[in-house]
Amino acid sequence: MSLRISGVILGFSLLGLFSYALFSGLEMPFRASLLPVLTSIAAIPLVILAMIIDARRAQKTGSQIDESSGDLAVSEAEVSTDAFRRVSWFFLWFAGLILAAHLFGFLIALPSMVVLYLLACKETLSTAILLAGMVLAILYWGFQKGLVLPLPRGILITLLFGN
Repeated sequence: MSLRISGVILGFSLLGLFSYALFSGLEMPFRASLLPVLTSIAAIPLVILAMIIDARRAQKTGSQIDESSGDLAVSEAEVSTDAFRRVSWFFLWFAGLILAAHLFGFLIALPSMVVLYLLACKETLSTAILLAGMVLAILYWGFQKGLVLPLPRGILITLLFGN
């Protein structure tokens, strides 16, 4: 199967999935419907836009992506030690996030990891704190208060402050 056809199938599958989530969410009680309805309302136009951009790009080039070596071919660049290092760092950051969330809870761990990651990527401290504050605001007012989704507090926070 060509990459172009795979992309079209994926696009229509995502459209079907988000449409189903939208119509299913409209039948739910108000608070329960917020997450599927708002997510679907945001995702459907983005999927359609991605499909249009992909179609225009394929039409502009007039040919499909070079498939002479197959869809699952692995290039030398993908096997390099640099690629392995980047993947290793990703999994270390992810493991650190899971550990921090388990120990301190999501409201402390996620904004803290955002600050650490941005500082490691050489962003300014003010940018890192601003983005971490936005993450905290989304977690607290969007999930904890808006969707009434209790986020785990973490083992250490529970030990220190109780339930």
